[in-house]
Amino acid sequence: MHPIVVQMQPSQEQLPAVQERGREVAVTAGAGTGKTRTLVARYLSLISEGIDVRSIVAITFTRKAAREMRNRVREEIRTYLDRLDPHAVERTRWQAVYSRLDAAHIGTIHYLCSEILRAHPAEACIDPRFEVLDEGQANLLRVRAVEETMA
Repeated sequence: MHPIVVQMQPSQEQLPAVQERGREVAVTAGAGTGKTRTLVARYLSLISEGIDVRSIVAITFTRKAAREMRNRVREEIRTYLDRLDPHAVERTRWQAVYSRLDAAHIGTIHYLCSEILRAHPAEACIDPRFEVLDEGQANLLRVRAVEETMA
């Protein structure tokens, strides 16, 4: 296991999800059980094997969780860089990864779907300048639709 993953100290229960290869992994558990830690460790493990950040998709349910995951990935890389010799080749590689994190696919299912639709608007028969409704707008439209239907 790569040192950046070891520094996270994944538990024995988390290791299978961190180390699984050849298929997708879904992590489900209650609040405070270490889902984000597990996903961040898996993410960093994949990167340590040479997979580009743009080739990994990490999906969470909320924007807050996605932001937290991205921030934890940044934090773990920063911690790892602080421990490395300033002249290490590994340092250059992880600095490059760190600089590409803004382009990483870490987000909600809405984010993922909008990215796919923006990449293929003609195939989806949609305007490429579409916007995703925020939760507040969606609720207002839902209420209006129910009221109009009931009237």
